[in-house]
Amino acid sequence: MTHADTKLIPPVTVEFMNNDHEEAVEILDTILAAIENSTVDEVTSRLEAFFAHNQVHFSREEEQMRRVNFPPYSCHKGEHDRVLFELAEAIEQWKERNDREYIAHYLNCTLWNWFINHIKTMDTVTAMFINQHAH
Repeated sequence: MTHADTKLIPPVTVEFMNNDHEEAVEILDTILAAIENSTVDEVTSRLEAFFAHNQVHFSREEEQMRRVNFPPYSCHKGEHDRVLFELAEAIEQWKERNDREYIAHYLNCTLWNWFINHIKTMDTVTAMFINQHAH
């Protein structure tokens, strides 16, 4: 099973975003390890912690976007909302079926690919805008 690697995360120009991204990868890595060799309850607990981390991280980004009147705010927030909804559904499916292969594939493929692409595109542009309008 693949494990998330912080070296694959492209840096952006806002430090709290980089720190949140790194923390997300560390949590994701603990989930993937737990899927391989921990109890269902441990996997569930780590998934819920990951969901909570993302809620806080996204709200921090959204607060900064509102503060600087970031024009594509609704588009960026819409992606956050969509992914949180999708992640919540994946966690519910995990709780119903305890399908380790399904949740590992979702995290390693669907979520990971979105995460990298989101940082390279939306987060990079957002961070540059925040820095330009930081006063």
